[in-house]
Amino acid sequence: MFTKFITSSLRPLGMFLIFIFAALCIFGSIIVRDIDSTTLLGKFLDYTISFENRFYDFRMKSNLDPHFKSKEILLVKIDDYSLQKLGVWPIPRTDHAKMIDKLRVFGAKVVGLDILFPEKSPQYGGTSPDTILANSIRNFQTDGRRVFLAYTVSTDAEDGLKEAPLEMLNDAILTRNFPEADLQPKKISRYTFPIPELVETEAGLGNISAYEDRDGIFRHYQLVANVDTIYYGSLAFNAFEAFTEKKNTIKIFADGTGELELDDQKMEISRGGEVKIRYIGGDSQFDSISLYDLIKAPDNDSKMKKLIEGKMVFVGSTALGAHDLRSSPIDSKMPGVYSHMNMGHMLLHKFFYRPSNDSVKYSLFFLLAGMLIFLMVQKLGNPFMDALVVILIVSSSYFADQSYFLPNGYELKLFYCFFCFIACYSWNTFLKFYEANKEKKQIRGTFARYVAPTIVDEMLKNPEKLHVGGTKMDITCLFSDVRDFTKISEGLTATELAHSLNMYMGSMTDIVFDTKGTLDKYIGDAIVAIWGAPLEIGNHAQYAVEGAIKMITILPSINEEFIKLGRPIFNVGVGLNSGECSVGNMGSERIFSYTALGDNMNLGARLEGLCKYYGTQILISDMTLERLDLTHIKTRPIDKVIVKGKTTPVGIHEVLHPHHWMEKDPESLEFYLMACKLFQAKDFSGALNIFNQLLMANDGDKPSKRYYEICKKYVENPDLVTETFDVTTMTEK
Repeated sequence: MFTKFITSSLRPLGMFLIFIFAALCIFGSIIVRDIDSTTLLGKFLDYTISFENRFYDFRMKSNLDPHFKSKEILLVKIDDYSLQKLGVWPIPRTDHAKMIDKLRVFGAKVVGLDILFPEKSPQYGGTSPDTILANSIRNFQTDGRRVFLAYTVSTDAEDGLKEAPLEMLNDAILTRNFPEADLQPKKISRYTFPIPELVETEAGLGNISAYEDRDGIFRHYQLVANVDTIYYGSLAFNAFEAFTEKKNTIKIFADGTGELELDDQKMEISRGGEVKIRYIGGDSQFDSISLYDLIKAPDNDSKMKKLIEGKMVFVGSTALGAHDLRSSPIDSKMPGVYSHMNMGHMLLHKFFYRPSNDSVKYSLFFLLAGMLIFLMVQKLGNPFMDALVVILIVSSSYFADQSYFLPNGYELKLFYCFFCFIACYSWNTFLKFYEANKEKKQIRGTFARYVAPTIVDEMLKNPEKLHVGGTKMDITCLFSDVRDFTKISEGLTATELAHSLNMYMGSMTDIVFDTKGTLDKYIGDAIVAIWGAPLEIGNHAQYAVEGAIKMITILPSINEEFIKLGRPIFNVGVGLNSGECSVGNMGSERIFSYTALGDNMNLGARLEGLCKYYGTQILISDMTLERLDLTHIKTRPIDKVIVKGKTTPVGIHEVLHPHHWMEKDPESLEFYLMACKLFQAKDFSGALNIFNQLLMANDGDKPSKRYYEICKKYVENPDLVTETFDVTTMTEK
C-alpha cells in the first residue's frame, strides 16, 4: 500500500516537473543571448539550449534544398588556387583594384568586400597601391553602383574610435525609437576601420563583426550596430539597401530589442543588434568565381558578363590558410563570407524567421498536446501502447516541423518537447519497473512458503496469471492427518515430538511442491494443500492424486527412521476433493494467509476423516475421479456417503498405492470391482460370495468386510433394501 501510494504520488509529480522544465526551457531559449553566462541561470541555459540548438541545426541542414541556386548573389573567392597563381599574401591592392575594374566591366551592381584595409600599403615608387584601389572604387561608383568596405565594432571603448567618421552618415539606418530606448552601444574598432584614402572615395561601409554562440557555432549575424545612438548596418544589410535602392526602417522597443520593417514583413533584432541567420546553404547554393580567373578574364568574356551582370557580389576568402573558416549549423568549416551572402539572400527574399513568440506558441502547443495524448494513453496501463504513442508523437511532430513549420520560418523547440515526452515515458517506465520489482518481491515473499519454486518463478514471469483476494477457482484440495497423534505425542518428549513431526512434515511438503501444489496450512499434525491455485496448472486433480500416492509411498521409509530412533510410527489418512473454491489472501490488512474456502474444501476434510472409518489411506470423491487420467492410477469404489451437514450423497473411492495389497494382486482388484457391480445391481448373493473370497485372501481388508456384512444383511432381510440401499449417512464429522 505504501509503495503504491509513493509511486502514485511520484508519477504525476515527476511528469509535471518535467513538463514545467521543458516549458521554461522553451521560454529561456528566447533570451539566452541576453543572459550573462557567468550566472547560474546563464550556465544552465548554456547547457540546455546547446542541445536544442544542435538538434535544430540538424533539422535545418536536413531541410536544405540541394538544388537551389541564388540568382542575385555571387561570390568572388580568394581561394587557394588564386593565392597559388598570384604567389603572394596578402593580395596586393593593385590586384583588388583590377578585380573591381573587372566587376565594373562585367556589370556588377553592388560589391561587398569582406576584406579589411586598416593599414596603408607599402609603396615602392610610382603611384601608391592605395590610390590605385581608391581610383578603381571611384570609377565603379560613377554610375550609381556601390562598393562597400568592411570594418568591425567593439564594446571596449578604449579600442574604439571616439566618434564615427562623417562619411558613415551616408549609410546610417532610419530608426524609430521609444523614448530612451537603444540597442546595446558599441564603438567602431580603430584597428579595423579602413584607411582614409579608401573612405574618402565615398564607398559604403559595412560592419562584419561576428559573435559565435556559447557552443562555438555561428548562428547569429550582427545586422545593425548602435554607435553613439546612430545605427549603422552590416556589410550585407548595406549592400542589400544599395542593391534594392530603398531605405528601410528599424524600430527600437522600450526593452532594447528591435525589428526591421521590410514592407509587410518584420524581422526581430536582439538587444545586441543581431538576427539569426536562416541559412539556404554554402558553395552549392551560390555561384562563385576565383579571384585570379576574374582578373585574367578578357573584357569581352560573355560567360563572365552573364555570370556577374546585375549581381550583388561579395568578395571574401575561402582559402584554408586565410583562417576565415567558421563553424556554422550547415558546415563545420564554412568561410565567413557565406554568412553575409546568406543574410543578403534573407533580406532580398524576406526569408527570415517568424517572430519568436509565434515559434514559442506552437512549441508549447506541441508540448501540451503531446503530453495530453500521452497521459490519456498512459491511463490504459499498456506499456506497449505507451511506447508506441511516444514514437508516434515524436515522429508526427518531426514530420510536421520538416514539412510545414521549418520551411515557413518557425523555430520550433522540438528538442524540449521530445525531451519531455521521452523523459515522462522513461519516468513512467521506471516507476512501473520499480512497482513490478516490489510486486515480484512481494509475490516471492508471500508464496515462497506455500508453493514450489517453479510456480513462484512462473508467477514472476506472468503476474497477470496470479489471482488473489477471494477469486473463484477450480482446484483440488488435499487433507492429510496422522492417526492417533495424541497418543503418539504422549509417549514422546517435546523435542522428540518436534523432531519427528518436522521429519514427516518436511517430506510431505516437498512432495506437495514437487507436484506443483500449494501449501495451505499446517494444523498440528495435519497438512492442507491445494492444486490449481494460485496458478492454473492444467489437470490439478492428477497432480494432487499423484502427490497423495507419493506421500503414502514414502511413509514406510519415514517410519523406518522412527523405528531406528525408538519412536512410534505414523499412520496417515489422506482425503481429496475437486471443485470450485474461493482462493486468496484471507485475514486482516496486517496479518493474512493464502488459503481456500468453500464447501468443496469442507468435503475434502470430511473424506480425510472417513479414511479411518473405511480403513483406507487415500480417499477421493467422484468430482476428483472424473478429472483423472486412469492410465497409471488405479482406484476402487468404496461407498456413497452423505457427510454431516449435507443432504446429497457423494461417491467416494480409494486410490491404490504401491504398498496396497490389491496393487500387488491385480486379480483381487478385478474381483472387487465385479462384486461392486453385482452389489449395485442388487445381486447381493453373488456379491457376497466374491467378497467372502476376498476376505479369505486378506481378512484385514476393511472395505471388503464392510460390503460383505451389508450383502449378508440384505440376503437375510430382503425387506431392508430401499432406494438408498447403497448410501451411508454420516452423523459425525
